Amino acid sequence: MPKRKNAPVEEDGTKPLANKRHEAFCMHYVGDCRDNASASCVAAGYKEKNARVVGPRMLSNVAVQRRIRHLEDELVETEKLRMIDAVRHLKSIATVNLSDFLNEDGTVDESKFKDPWLMQAVQELSPVIDRKGYRVGWKIKLKDSMRALELLGLTDQKAAPDQNNQVLVIKV
Repeated sequence: MPKRKNAPVEEDGTKPLANKRHEAFCMHYVGDCRDNASASCVAAGYKEKNARVVGPRMLSNVAVQRRIRHLEDELVETEKLRMIDAVRHLKSIATVNLSDFLNEDGTVDESKFKDPWLMQAVQELSPVIDRKGYRVGWKIKLKDSMRALELLGLTDQKAAPDQNNQVLVIKV
């Protein structure tokens, strides 16, 4: 098809497409219809009988290709952030000790309850009440640090003979 004289500058895919059905196609293609052009067409509002023809045509559209590439890159970055957050969370569970909640005199420092790093490791936090109904202390139960170390891959576990040992290094 010949280019128009006043054709808009090609987009890099960072902005939503002007055509709402094209944008919906891209969102479905990288989302719930993952890499299925026909299903993405139907989900975007195209007729099911035309989806097998429209899908490949959509994938040949340069603007759609760029938009899909951009959305996939964003998805990868989001997954990386989720992975990093999970590792940080497990690191907190693995490294926090009950002594981190105590003052020098051995009493519970309630200001530590506001520290998100410490509180990630807490499974249960409840006041200890005496017979008269007064709070006399705190019960603090931490999450299983050994399990966190296992999930981080930092314990000595014997691999099954047929297990494929793969290493994933995440910089925190």
